[in-house]
Amino acid sequence: MTNSPFTSGPAPDPSRPPRGAAFQYRPQDPGEVQYGQPSGPVLPPPPTWGQRWGVLASDDRPRQVTVILQTLWVHLAATVVATLLGLTGSVGLSVALGAVAAAVNLVLIWAVAREALGRFGSDNPRLPIYIGLGALALIALFRVFNPFTVVLAILQITAALLILVLAFTKPVRAWLADRPGNRPKGADTPPPAAPQAPPPQWRDPAGPAAQPPYGYQPPQQPGQGSQHHWPQPPR
Repeated sequence: MTNSPFTSGPAPDPSRPPRGAAFQYRPQDPGEVQYGQPSGPVLPPPPTWGQRWGVLASDDRPRQVTVILQTLWVHLAATVVATLLGLTGSVGLSVALGAVAAAVNLVLIWAVAREALGRFGSDNPRLPIYIGLGALALIALFRVFNPFTVVLAILQITAALLILVLAFTKPVRAWLADRPGNRPKGADTPPPAAPQAPPPQWRDPAGPAAQPPYGYQPPQQPGQGSQHHWPQPPR
């Protein structure tokens, strides 16, 4: 067999088996790789509105903190209903108490859910919770004397006591102390360093017992004659 005039190189030997291709491409199974999906680690979805504000449970906070937020939402709903029922008596007093109670509820919900109890400037992050619960319980006591709001007032007092008990639990205390937003501003800055003492300086021992080292000659003061009495020229 002769080569074609357009083919370079020797003619192939028909007795030798043909060699395989240098590169063999294996067909890819379309089921192995799903196109359109990220190849790296998948981040968890962002929290929903209910998880962010404590209506639903969240992995970022303990279960006791979620119960505190849920109890505050229940207290807020009871406050709105009690304010509407209190209009049967003194309208101005009912509206004023309802507005104050709702404002305290919203502030506590915001401070706990957003981990911002340190904004109040207290070293103890539970102190704003105590003050808010005291105000809510005091407002609920005024509603006990109204027959239309006595049941809701008892519910509000019970909710405040439940939040107070949960605030003393170990998971809540650890969570409040661990979050930097629950500490006052500037609490994480290290204290200024104490002034360091100057390095010790070597001083020669003083006193009559101090002797110069062997072979040491003190320098002569100006005006003193030489220790060697050389002959002087005649004047």
